[in-house]
Amino acid sequence: MIRIILLLLGVLCENAALQALFSQQPVWTRLFLFLASHLIAAVSLAFLLRLSLPRQGDTQKWDTLALFFSFAFFIPVFGCIGMLCTLIYFRFFLRFDTRPEFFSVPMTPFMQESGGPSPGMGEGGAWSRLRTESLPRPMRLKALLAVGSGSGRNVSRLLHFATSDNDDEIRLLAFNITDQHEKVINKAISESLAKLKKAEIRDERFPHCRKLAFSYWELIFNDLAQQDLAEFYISQSLSYATQALDIVANDPNLLILLGRLHLWRGNLEAAEKAIYAAMNNGAHRDRVVPYLAELAFLRRDFVTMRNYFELNPLLRHKPGIGPVVQFWMG
Repeated sequence: MIRIILLLLGVLCENAALQALFSQQPVWTRLFLFLASHLIAAVSLAFLLRLSLPRQGDTQKWDTLALFFSFAFFIPVFGCIGMLCTLIYFRFFLRFDTRPEFFSVPMTPFMQESGGPSPGMGEGGAWSRLRTESLPRPMRLKALLAVGSGSGRNVSRLLHFATSDNDDEIRLLAFNITDQHEKVINKAISESLAKLKKAEIRDERFPHCRKLAFSYWELIFNDLAQQDLAEFYISQSLSYATQALDIVANDPNLLILLGRLHLWRGNLEAAEKAIYAAMNNGAHRDRVVPYLAELAFLRRDFVTMRNYFELNPLLRHKPGIGPVVQFWMG
């Protein structure tokens, strides 16, 4: 309705301005009537054209309005006619044909899954989906299954978080995944213990002691043990790692494990000795440096820690240790 009023007002005032210009009144009276009528017509048509365009920000709105007004006011008659022609053209003749490619392109697979996590989904994505109870259950179950395919302390924490979920299916699945992880490790421990009892030759004991050391550590690494049992598992892992190293003293992976066990117990001297021994026996520097940096941090020797990171600049791109290196290196 307001557009019709503005259109009529603009046309009538511009017509009145033309009549005043050619009337028999005195010159100053004709000039005043022309300017007044023309001003009203220009303002009306500027507002009309501005209202007919898509909405914009406040600043752009006033800039556009000033542009339309200037065009209509400073080009008498022809400016208003041009604005009317422009309005009629955009309103009745211009057509925006629909471009078919915007709706005919098939959706990509991940869009069809509605954001469902892939098996390799990160812990952050799984955490956000598990915490959002308003999400559909299938999506949250996929997130939980994606988490269950990994390992580590963060994965175990996510599973423990899911065991207190309000949804029974989420909670039961989390319990089941945690139980399966523990059963797999316990089965490996039982089998290795049985084989170790049957091993009579010293060299035959090595692979079983080695596997037991890593299996007990796996329970700690995956946070599958309470504090009382954790100390027992650490002592068992330490015992079997020592037995295995008595047989084969230059196993770098076992030496790194020995260093991590001592680190867990807070025995920094023994941990440093084991880690340096692992490096001397062929362990890759990228595997060893994070533990050396941790030792330096625990000793509050930040200069040495930064030196380790500077000698290995590629560590900033590795998962896990990468964000730590980026933080300390600025």
